[in-house]
Amino acid sequence: MSADDDIEDPLAEDASGDLDGSDDLSPPEDADESGTPTEKHPERWKRLAGTIAVGLLSVLLLGGTGGLIGWLLVNAEHTAAERAMDQPQITVPILAEGERAPANSSDGSLDAEMAKEGGDDAMAKGSMAAAIESADGVHLAPVDPTLLEIKDDAKLPIIGIDGRQPWSTYARPFDHDDTRPRIALILTNLGMAKGETEVSITELPGAITLSFSPYSANLETWVDRARRAGHEVMIDLPLEPLDFPRDDPGPQTLLTSLSTVDNLNRLEWILGRTPGYVGVTTWMGSQFTTVEDALMPVLEGLKERGLMFVDSRGSSRSIATELASSIQLPRAFNNRFIDSVPSIAAIDRALADLEVTARQNRFAVGIAQPYPVTLDRLARWGPALDAKGIALAPVSAIADRQRLR
Repeated sequence: MSADDDIEDPLAEDASGDLDGSDDLSPPEDADESGTPTEKHPERWKRLAGTIAVGLLSVLLLGGTGGLIGWLLVNAEHTAAERAMDQPQITVPILAEGERAPANSSDGSLDAEMAKEGGDDAMAKGSMAAAIESADGVHLAPVDPTLLEIKDDAKLPIIGIDGRQPWSTYARPFDHDDTRPRIALILTNLGMAKGETEVSITELPGAITLSFSPYSANLETWVDRARRAGHEVMIDLPLEPLDFPRDDPGPQTLLTSLSTVDNLNRLEWILGRTPGYVGVTTWMGSQFTTVEDALMPVLEGLKERGLMFVDSRGSSRSIATELASSIQLPRAFNNRFIDSVPSIAAIDRALADLEVTARQNRFAVGIAQPYPVTLDRLARWGPALDAKGIALAPVSAIADRQRLR
């Protein structure tokens, strides 16, 4: 048997049985040439079909109309109510005399949320910030319009015609007759994460300085809240790091490859984001702070606006503090990054080392970021300093106090 013999043909049975001549495959008697059946009495069938069709149509019309009328009688009121509910509606409350309209809750911004929390006090001076009282009773000077230059949407700090400077005007009050060793702790990169920023403002001692990112979407609101809570405020100044652009401090970073005009324009954008701060803290900058030609115009721009400068010393080769001193720009520099390793043990060791530096040199500055573990350790560490004979101070209280290398 061949391979073909194993495959059954499904048509084989029909071919052998049905085509043997026993069945008549000719067209039926009542069919046309195409094989379509025809009727023997077409006129009679047409009359009968017409009668049946008329009867069915009458029944359908009468039944359908009656059903429709009945449905309308039963459901008309319900249907009208549903249509009314489907119409777009807006409810406008009628306010009593002197009553304030509620804030627009459709705005998901931090400002709208804070307006809910703050009530009438949140509207003071046009700010939407909630009213926050200083935990330690220390109050900062309000933002002074005479120390502002309004340029487009920017609110740039300026030295007043009476000689007052923003850095000293907005400084947190401190007893400069206090002879104890001083430590200033600056928390940087704030305003980017709501939870950590909120904790930094409300849970940390007021003497801890808060430095905010210029990229915060709600910068002015955050700064206002921080100042109400008694914190001295700085602004992060993004500067070019050695491994830029792998490490990128953001779109307004000052770069050694840019012209002086371009860098000063970026500086102006950063400084104009909010009023009420004391000065700037360098953010990264391990490359920029080593190039005098790029750095000096920036430092001069800060001095012209009456600000303070803090060198975070992202590089041991930084010349920023020395250049600032050479032009009498109020300055301080970082002695220790507190949470380079964000663990309890590492942070506690760094804080202990900072205390040693303060005892040896009388003044010390530490810089940290708002990691949850950092916030927890700082909240415990700050209040304990007084018993150790060390003063926790705002960074302005250390301006020009540290010895140069």
